[in-house]
Amino acid sequence: MMKKLVAVLMLCVSFQAGALELGGAKLDDKVQVGDASLVLNGAGLRSILFFDMYVAGLYLTRHMGSAEAVLADTGAKRIALHVVVGEGETERFLNGFRGGIENNQSEQELAALRERMDAFDHLFDDNMQVKQGDVIAFDWVPGTGTRVSLNGKELGVIEGEDFYRALLSIWIGDDPVKADLKKELLGG
Repeated sequence: MMKKLVAVLMLCVSFQAGALELGGAKLDDKVQVGDASLVLNGAGLRSILFFDMYVAGLYLTRHMGSAEAVLADTGAKRIALHVVVGEGETERFLNGFRGGIENNQSEQELAALRERMDAFDHLFDDNMQVKQGDVIAFDWVPGTGTRVSLNGKELGVIEGEDFYRALLSIWIGDDPVKADLKKELLGG
């Protein structure tokens, strides 16, 4: 009986996840990354002071409720940022990405990531001017690396699963940018 109740509840949750709209952004319930079909695990709004910055959506091959499980999973993943702030915030985004990674990594881990973090920053130098409505996607593609795209256009790829875990730690690490956002991304 309990298994049936859990199955019915899971079915209800999956129907509710179908057409999620949050902060003016519409998030797909499913996306394709490489050969993998991913489902929306959770989503939340990132605000700084009184300004909404973006809506983040975490996509996984299956629902996972803990950061440890997500970070340990070697399958395809996506974190998509739907920008809700106006133009001119590119520098703030880059500073936030770098700061979020630094807050969740040891000095030794940061040393191993340094060159790739610089390469990541350079992806945005000439290619990106963040504006409302943009979607920045960070995909983990097993065997390829971290694929970064803006509105579906690939900006580049950064090698190493450790880099993707560090990037994902911005939102679901031990020191996330916002504790409520971490909880929301993990389906809470």
